[in-house]
Amino acid sequence: MSWKRWTDPLFLGYLLCWGIIHLCRAFHVPTGWLNNHLTDFIAVPVMAHISAAFIAGVIVRRDDYHYPLGYLLFIALYTSVVFEGIMPRLSSVYTGDWMDVAAYFAGALFYYFVHIPILRKGYQHD
Repeated sequence: MSWKRWTDPLFLGYLLCWGIIHLCRAFHVPTGWLNNHLTDFIAVPVMAHISAAFIAGVIVRRDDYHYPLGYLLFIALYTSVVFEGIMPRLSSVYTGDWMDVAAYFAGALFYYFVHIPILRKGYQHD
């Protein structure tokens, strides 16, 4: 398994943002819209990156494997249904919000049209 994906700067940036937001939440530091939508925007890229890295390294054994756009949109749809549709009915911790749904889909599109091309360029230089 290649460690290149695990040390990818954008992926590490997603994790850093997530960590900072959760630290701010823990210490009750207001972060405004970042708290509400940044974590939703990076959710699909993080899930897709981790699962595609696993598939690339363990199942297909090709470092250049990436999800097609349809898979990423499905991840965004599934995440939207679960976290914005079902979970708010089961727990008051969750709130159904259309802006969160938009953030999931925007994150999927960002990952496909920005992140994956950057990864592909990196593999071409190896």
